[in-house]
Amino acid sequence: MSIMFRLLVQVYLVFMIMNIFVNADLARISCKRISSSSSSSDTTSSKIASIQNKATSVDENLINEMNSYWMGTINIGTPPQSFNIDFDTGSSDLWIPSIRCLSSCGNHSRYNANKSSTYQANGASFSISYGDGSFVKGYLDSDTVTVDGLSVVNQVFAEALNMSGFNDVSDGLLGLAYPDLATGGETPLFYNMYAQNLIPQPIFSFYFNPDSSVVPGGELILGGADTSKYTGSLAYVNVSTQGYWQFKVNSITAGSTTTICSSNCNAIADTGTTLILGPTSQINALNAALGATYHASTGLYSVSCSSRTQQGFPNITFTIGGQQFTLSVLQYFIIVNSGSSFTCYSVFGVSPLTNVWILGDYFLSRFYSLYDIGQNRVGFATSISYNYAPYVYPQTFQSTTSAASTTHSTTVSTTNGNTGSTSFTTPTTTVSSMVNSSKTMHRGIDWTILFSLIMIYIRLQ
Repeated sequence: MSIMFRLLVQVYLVFMIMNIFVNADLARISCKRISSSSSSSDTTSSKIASIQNKATSVDENLINEMNSYWMGTINIGTPPQSFNIDFDTGSSDLWIPSIRCLSSCGNHSRYNANKSSTYQANGASFSISYGDGSFVKGYLDSDTVTVDGLSVVNQVFAEALNMSGFNDVSDGLLGLAYPDLATGGETPLFYNMYAQNLIPQPIFSFYFNPDSSVVPGGELILGGADTSKYTGSLAYVNVSTQGYWQFKVNSITAGSTTTICSSNCNAIADTGTTLILGPTSQINALNAALGATYHASTGLYSVSCSSRTQQGFPNITFTIGGQQFTLSVLQYFIIVNSGSSFTCYSVFGVSPLTNVWILGDYFLSRFYSLYDIGQNRVGFATSISYNYAPYVYPQTFQSTTSAASTTHSTTVSTTNGNTGSTSFTTPTTTVSSMVNSSKTMHRGIDWTILFSLIMIYIRLQ
């Protein structure tokens, strides 16, 4: 065989082996998807109520459309006491219920300082309120906190004595935002993890799978990124304001001709928010492009699915770091069977933050996200689960035959002064191939190819 072929085999083997070791060194926390108290056969009212309760909060639990939670497990103390935790990029505090918390902490696991040999008293008061009216009150302490075998010593956290609005199955919350948001002025856990040389880089990343049948539902990667969980390359954008993971979005568009935001588009990536939220005028314009109207009874925008063909609904594209991140109709609608018809509920709602978009779960479950504290930047790439879509009944949308000669026009107005009539036709990217999620491509290691090349290389020696 030629020298060139030998060289190619050697290069490929080096690349594959490096890929194995890079990904193997990362700490991984599985994000468990745990069903709430609602049955799997949610009624329309219970499903919409669940979404509605999450729509007005900046900091909230991760749920999917089937009313489930994504959580990870951490341990606090020596010997370890285990807690189910929401990992939240929209806050910076770590808090868990105290053994001294009585009725307000329900059936949550409670931390008992008397049972930990590494506990240290702090005593400073702690109080935090969230956008949906929920709150936590207690005091600060410190102890050893262990995440996926990585033990952070002397980590300050809050013991909750009184809490309201946290009725889900998670016990507490671990914030992953900048120290500026830490209520008690404490150093966030991830910063201490890096300072204590437990991870190679001050980077963490999230992968979420929107398919509720997949276990686990995702991963939090500490110290880097898992390249097998996304395709293409990461598009980076600098953090514009430290506190939240806030950055500039180049543009937000509906279809090919309607601009929702074209300048000064601020956004934060928040794993603790379910929906995709934005400024009122821009959200109104976006939902108008979908034909969706606001309903006070649910707090959501909705449209009859049969008002258009599936291809008649426009793609929504966020351009970040010069790269386009597009959501299609089955990715931004929650489809509910109302009995005689299907209603499409939009995942785009009004943000409680002024002039800031919040890219929550419905965005982050389609795009892998990386958070780089060292270089103060955020990165996004297309997730390997991007093409997943739930089953859709044939009668959900208007049939293509009956709407063959139909176009849909709407006039929208945004804060940037963009007003005009827009016609929507077949989007550039469709989701017709998304129903069979087993066809999703993975960029992981092909062990068959690797083994074959190793054998070829041995023979060449």
